[in-house]
Amino acid sequence: MHVCLQPAHGVSTAPATASVPDCVRKSFLRGSAASRTSFVIVFATCAFLICCASSAFAASVSTRAKQAEAHLPPFSLSDCLALLDDDPSDVSDYVASHSRAGNERAVLHCEALSDVLSGDFSGGADQLDALAHDAARGAEDDTPDERADVAADAARAWLAADMARKADASASYGLTLAPDSVALRLIRDRALLRLGQSDAALTDLTTLASNPLLASETHLLKATAERETGHIEAARTDIDVTLAATPDDPAALLERGIIRQRLGDLTGARADWDQVISLSPDSHEADLARQDLDILASDPDSASIHTDTAANQPSSGPGQAVSAHP
Repeated sequence: MHVCLQPAHGVSTAPATASVPDCVRKSFLRGSAASRTSFVIVFATCAFLICCASSAFAASVSTRAKQAEAHLPPFSLSDCLALLDDDPSDVSDYVASHSRAGNERAVLHCEALSDVLSGDFSGGADQLDALAHDAARGAEDDTPDERADVAADAARAWLAADMARKADASASYGLTLAPDSVALRLIRDRALLRLGQSDAALTDLTTLASNPLLASETHLLKATAERETGHIEAARTDIDVTLAATPDDPAALLERGIIRQRLGDLTGARADWDQVISLSPDSHEADLARQDLDILASDPDSASIHTDTAANQPSSGPGQAVSAHP
């Protein structure tokens, strides 16, 4: 057994600068290590208890949040969409004060439309596109028809952002979900007109001309496509069909004015454009009518500057249009 020798009483010891005896140093180190081990054990125990307490607190908060949401009135997509007409910013308050359980897709749909109608066209369109492509398993509202509706809103938002190619893509995707949708076909035809593909739009619109669904919009777009492809007399026939059903439609009156001007009826063209301004003075259609009147005044023989009038006048905005599968 190793003995740690201590100097005898009265015997001269080593100088004060001598090192601590090895056995004493080792004993100290062992004691220090033991102390550190105890500290680590205590610290780990405290950390574990804190973690457990934190987890319990978080679980308690989550439970209380779920219980609070359970007492909120259920979210309604139709009620949320109704807010968009007055003030899209009210949507966030509505979502916060209603239970979203089981309505997550509907909430995202309404929030994206709120962004669109607040001016973030491309951002809202991106969200709508993602939602249309997201087939969440087991969701009650995850049906092809529901996703086609979202795709239609995405396409309308892309048109509002003046991104016709993306609008075409969204509408075309929606048609894979609802192949018989007249609304989606018309949105796609608007995009084709914006892209300068009037022949392709006219081919599709001709097949829709006998369909009573959305007939007024169909004949308006068909008239535009016919005018752009040089079929002026046919365009006049179709625009008359639209105006017989909706005589005060500014977009249809604007289009008829252009057609009349192309046919040499300058008096009729002026009358149509003046009526557009009278009916909707602050609208985009009124701005275009004023431009046409100015051109007509300066050069009566000139063709109208517009080649995409109907395509630029959506009959309704995102979230406010007819269902994509009427």
